[in-house]
Amino acid sequence: MPTDGRTVDPLLGFADALPAAASADASGPAPMLHLLTFALDREEFGIPVTQVREVIRVNGITRVPQVPVHVRGVTNLRGRILAVMEIRTRLGLTEAVVTPASRIVVVEVRGRVLGLLVDRVSQVTKVPAESVAPPPEEVVTAETDFLTGVARWESRLIMLLD
Repeated sequence: MPTDGRTVDPLLGFADALPAAASADASGPAPMLHLLTFALDREEFGIPVTQVREVIRVNGITRVPQVPVHVRGVTNLRGRILAVMEIRTRLGLTEAVVTPASRIVVVEVRGRVLGLLVDRVSQVTKVPAESVAPPPEEVVTAETDFLTGVARWESRLIMLLD
């Protein structure tokens, strides 16, 4: 009850108390990164789920002549032509062999929608933000500008891509 003698509706009292409770919880749990993790060869990579639109099966990729080696080709996604990037060759690995486990991760990057061909999709993983370290200086070059960090989570390392 307020000190001026008015009664307060319990719902309004609860609503008035929320800002104070929110500021008291500000030191709550550490922020988490939600990553879609996938495998390329034997390594694990992750991209923020906020960039992922969907994950689809590989259902035919048409090669396009005279494109960079890391462009695998194009595919039809419900009537829309989607460019498919070969992440393995972009990372200096051998060209991917499409298997039943292969997937195309459809992402939105810098206002563009494109597909990323990966060996297999693992899961959506929550990783504490403080477990992410910047990439080592020894591996940072103009060609590796897509590597944004390395997350140490449980017993594994997840390389974060942009």
